[in-house]
Amino acid sequence: MSPGGRGTRTGRVHEKLIKQALLENYAGAFKEQVVIGNDLFGNKYKADFVLNDEIIISAKWQQTRGTAEQKIVYEIMTLVKILKENPRYKKAYIVISGTGYTKKAKDFYLNQKHVDYIKEGDLVEILSFEDFVKRSNLKLL
Repeated sequence: MSPGGRGTRTGRVHEKLIKQALLENYAGAFKEQVVIGNDLFGNKYKADFVLNDEIIISAKWQQTRGTAEQKIVYEIMTLVKILKENPRYKKAYIVISGTGYTKKAKDFYLNQKHVDYIKEGDLVEILSFEDFVKRSNLKLL
């Protein structure tokens, strides 16, 4: 799908839902679309949200089956790189949602199995949208 196509539009809906949870529980404490460093290839990386100037939140929606679930690994590695390079940022969350993730991939990510394979992968926690909202409501982000 081309940039700006249906995948981007449906991802924006996911971002708006995350934003609503942040507005309800962390109003004034977050910023959107913030350049926070460079990805693994040296390109500027823009975080979907930064909470309290130290927590990175990345929204990943998967509506249909495809390669996006494999791109999560690249996202994790990029976030670890940014967290290591900039001590200002303490933690990152990737919030996944949508029916396009395979059960195996979703289970792998939500059970934090990336930690077994990616050095310092524990700096990045992967949450379902529902768990993100729960933590946000409890002010546990």
